[in-house]
Amino acid sequence: MDWVLLGIPVGIVMLYFGSDWLVDGSKKLALKLGIAPFVVGLTVIAFGSSAPEIITSIVSTKTPGIILGNVIGSNIVNVGVAIGVAAIICPLAAVYKAMKIEIVTMVGTAFLLLALAFTGTIGLPFGIMLIAILIAFVYIVYRTKVNDKEGQKSYASEAEGTGDDTSYPVLIALIAIGLVLLYYGATFFVDGATELAHMIGISDFMVGLIIVAIGTSLPEICICALSAKRGESDLAVSNIVGSNVFNATVVLGTGACLVDIPVASNVLMIHLPVMILLSLMMYAFVYRKNEINRTAGMMFLVVYVAYIAVLACMPSLA
Repeated sequence: MDWVLLGIPVGIVMLYFGSDWLVDGSKKLALKLGIAPFVVGLTVIAFGSSAPEIITSIVSTKTPGIILGNVIGSNIVNVGVAIGVAAIICPLAAVYKAMKIEIVTMVGTAFLLLALAFTGTIGLPFGIMLIAILIAFVYIVYRTKVNDKEGQKSYASEAEGTGDDTSYPVLIALIAIGLVLLYYGATFFVDGATELAHMIGISDFMVGLIIVAIGTSLPEICICALSAKRGESDLAVSNIVGSNVFNATVVLGTGACLVDIPVASNVLMIHLPVMILLSLMMYAFVYRKNEINRTAGMMFLVVYVAYIAVLACMPSLA
């Protein structure tokens, strides 16, 4: 076995702990500096949960197909697997009124990616536009919820109640170690995944779509499952909605600012439509029922399994 393949499991472990320590250290440092829990939840935790995807984009400039595959695949995994499994464990409360801006933006960015894909290449101008959209999104959410105590809850609850007295040097060290683990974890992971692609003859895009997407989505999957088990269902839904918006904007945007990302025809034929389908399904359940029940969770999971089965049976679509 080629030793570089060990980069896949090693990279996944490093990405998981790197993300966890970066978020934990940044969250506690921000709270010690007197930043409101709502703002910490909206910015630090939201960015931190997408840190593996962002770093993966940065280290994948030599294989740009992985960048697009990772974004689309992560968004599909987030809804199809993370929300699907969490909802099966425990029905997830998701009040449409409280998260209207976020979930509408999630669906909107999914359709925006479809529009950009028709151009054939996602490059620097589109990358800048996507990052600008994310900045505007964060500002709008902040302005909308800053005086709305109920609207702040889904963000603040992840940051409140830490009761931490860790010193500043320790927190800074935790953040630094987290960043180092993320960078090298992403490097090992992408190198291993690329080698695997070459060995079994699949495209870089497919590696990003399935292998890298699942690896970088592990924080979201774990957060959703644990939140559902603990009865904190609003955290599971808000985490995924925010993660999908961040993936479609800042993760893809960062990659596009570094390298031109080609879009193959199969992306338009199956991959983006599946991502949009799952986004619309999630929106429909939140809008109509203010929850994602077990039936919805099973539907999401079935769509994901069917999608992977189609790719396995029809390699030409990969």
